[in-house]
Amino acid sequence: MKMDRRQVLAGLGLAGAGAGMAGAQPETLPRIAAVPVRPLEAQIARLIIMGFVGADPQGEGAATMERHLEERSIGGVLMLRHNARERDPALALAARLRAASADAWLAIDQEGGVVQRLTGDMGFTRIPRAQALAEQGLEAGAALFATAARELAEAGFNLNLAPIADLHDPGNDAIGQYGRAYGGDADSVAAWCAAFIEAFEAQNIACAIKHFPGHGRSRGDSHDGFVDITSTWSFEEAAPFGQLMRSGHAHLMMGAHLVNHRLDPDRLPVTLSRRVLHGLLRQVMGYEGAVITDDLDMGAIRHHYSREEAVIGALKAGNDMLLISNSANPDPDLPANIQRWVMAAIERGELSQDRITEANQRLDALETHVRG
Repeated sequence: MKMDRRQVLAGLGLAGAGAGMAGAQPETLPRIAAVPVRPLEAQIARLIIMGFVGADPQGEGAATMERHLEERSIGGVLMLRHNARERDPALALAARLRAASADAWLAIDQEGGVVQRLTGDMGFTRIPRAQALAEQGLEAGAALFATAARELAEAGFNLNLAPIADLHDPGNDAIGQYGRAYGGDADSVAAWCAAFIEAFEAQNIACAIKHFPGHGRSRGDSHDGFVDITSTWSFEEAAPFGQLMRSGHAHLMMGAHLVNHRLDPDRLPVTLSRRVLHGLLRQVMGYEGAVITDDLDMGAIRHHYSREEAVIGALKAGNDMLLISNSANPDPDLPANIQRWVMAAIERGELSQDRITEANQRLDALETHVRG
């Protein structure tokens, strides 16, 4: 049964909150009184989590990323399937990147099922798809998560782009058909995600909960283009995310490249929507943690926006980390270009320096929580 907005807010402990939320979109960010510890250029660089092309640990792509890390022109590296084809090269590549910057983020999708980059064939523990794992029971799942988390930490990674807090719908192209969701009930989904997060955070690995405000009942895949959830989405889909916030498990949230005209009448995708990421997520639901974009190179974004538009729009919307695989039209100078775009946006008043400082403060809190 679908719940209306008031029922979901009540379930989140937020009854009566957010009246008029859809029209609430502050034009400016609250002023931050603290003086930034880092220069502005360093603050901008820290927000960039960048991917690359290549699986050879001695290849050009690895050398480029090593240089970016050593120069601190990025905050971290994303490794995808095309970077991790075989065990030994993947581990050597991760080791080279980790050696270049011990405190940088090294991110990967180690969700399970069809989205597990370090696979069973490579000698890592196979994580069943969420739908199948849920049938085994939470106790067995927690033990499996603990093993998988230890292996991921030993491989050098400290950011897992998981778990999935979406609700299951078999008709969904991106989540349901692959069994990526733990179920159709918000309580059970939140419990499974909490167990996942606890296991990985115990190994000092941050987890990005995805895909806010809910991708599970959509029709379409945002890897290919815009997915309009206006008619399919309900506030019930936000419930697992809210429960993870209330239980203290939500420290990093990933928004989705989804369009919902009811939540954002300007028809901006969630990734670029301040109405959703600030209005719904923060003002209504009370989230205080960091937000990371989904890959800005995915079709839903790159088919409609230039990289500059995507970067500036994502920061204005309230994202604190910019995830860019740099696999579509690879740009080895992307960090320098992002610096230039952001500085120009600040100079012309489109983006505030406070917004960059705010993002850095949230990353400070994330690092303190995960790394101690």
